[in-house]
Amino acid sequence: MSVSYASRIVLAALLCTCALRAQAAITCQVTSTGFTAVYSETIATANDTTGSYTVTCTRGLTSDPITFAYTLRANDGLNANAPPTNRAAAPGGGVNRINYELYRTAAGTGPWNNTTATAFAGTVIFGTTTTMSASDSKPFYARIPALQNVKASTFTDTVTMSLLNSVGTTVDTDTLAVTIINTTSCQFTTPPGTMTFNYTSFQTTAATANTPYSVRCTSGVSYTPSLSATGGTLLNLPYTLTLSNPATVSANGLPQNYTINGSIAAGLSGTCAGPAAVICTGQQPRTLTITY
Repeated sequence: MSVSYASRIVLAALLCTCALRAQAAITCQVTSTGFTAVYSETIATANDTTGSYTVTCTRGLTSDPITFAYTLRANDGLNANAPPTNRAAAPGGGVNRINYELYRTAAGTGPWNNTTATAFAGTVIFGTTTTMSASDSKPFYARIPALQNVKASTFTDTVTMSLLNSVGTTVDTDTLAVTIINTTSCQFTTPPGTMTFNYTSFQTTAATANTPYSVRCTSGVSYTPSLSATGGTLLNLPYTLTLSNPATVSANGLPQNYTINGSIAAGLSGTCAGPAAVICTGQQPRTLTITY
């Protein structure tokens, strides 16, 4: 009886060892380059950029499948809006944040989010039974909407990717780094136009004219307008130019409106050769500069 019992114990151990060896399977990891974008809030078109991810798989046995079907989801990062919208927060947090979105098919189409319908779908193909490692890489797309009113800063976010197998089980997670650099910039949203004086010799009141302009600078930036000259002489008529706000301005990220004002004093004759009814004209260019 003792010999027979020992044989059964050895047989059970052998069966157990064989079962463990048959459990080898495919293991997979996901990694991503993330993305970095340089953004200017004064540009009127969206900022589009790309990144990529890679799924790398290893087969444990030559008898393991030679393909691995997967889906890859991405959450809304560390600073999601409601309803869910990805966004990256500047250092220090607070309200100075910049919105962005991730896409699968092109910038602006095929959102990449945390559901089956919005996940990447792909297959890692080994090709042969003797190939033990293979990978699959795909690009993703990021869009930063235009004209966001945020301060100049480096904005960062971290998005978590979840790799799922064909039955919906999560087999790996990793993070995707987001960096958005909002640069300091200014632009004329309405440039100054032509200033026209109408003047009659020896008129009893001063002649005045103006031209409007507007400036949009990154929120929080200090800027100063200045003219290349504050006056001049045309047709022997001296004129002066002044800015409605010549002082340094703190930008609010929105268009800020001003005027350039001009004046010619009364009682001047000017110079105009020709018949009495002739209208004489002259022009001089002046440059408006925004320093920031």
